[in-house]
Amino acid sequence: MKKTILALDVFDLKTAEKLVKDTAPYIDIFKVGPILFLRSGKEIISMIQNNGKEVFLDLKFHDIPATVKRSVESAKDLGVYSLTVHSIGGEEMLKEAAAVKGRPKIWAVTVLTSQVTTPEEVIRRAKLAKSCGVDGVIASPLEIELIKKECGKDFEVVTPGIRPAKTDDDQKRVATPEAAVKAGADFIVVGRPIIEAADPALAAKNIYEIINNM
Repeated sequence: MKKTILALDVFDLKTAEKLVKDTAPYIDIFKVGPILFLRSGKEIISMIQNNGKEVFLDLKFHDIPATVKRSVESAKDLGVYSLTVHSIGGEEMLKEAAAVKGRPKIWAVTVLTSQVTTPEEVIRRAKLAKSCGVDGVIASPLEIELIKKECGKDFEVVTPGIRPAKTDDDQKRVATPEAAVKAGADFIVVGRPIIEAADPALAAKNIYEIINNM
């Protein structure tokens, strides 16, 4: 499976569908966040799946354990590949989510890449997630190697904050695609550098080739 996840951070189904079709040769997983999901619901999930691709449902569940468990069960019924929960939800919540039979992959959010934090805090949350049976974490490129060292190579690290070049935006902890993959990222999440490019398909191809040629 290709390492790049495309974040469909757009506002309507038509735009999302064009992005999926245009970048399909280079992307296997498409991230659906709250804005697009609230606007399009199950239709966006079905569209991606009907194009032969997987869905990463990024709704960052964080609630009482029973509610998060039912949310994971609902996501399972949608047939998504993976979903996110917040690590700050705590041990009981994470364990309830991970205990759902036949569930999608669960990736726990450590600290948002727009926030400043310490590596120690990220590692603490990653180790908690692993101990609760979660499949991996969402973490910035700066913590990949530390997480792999502390949690093992099989514990997945999914890395947002990917920028092919330096940009001035709200992401504080960023890296290039090659740096993230070299550090051990299992997947990288790319949004604006592809969806805001003059030619999204070419932008996706360039990142794909960079990773494929490493």
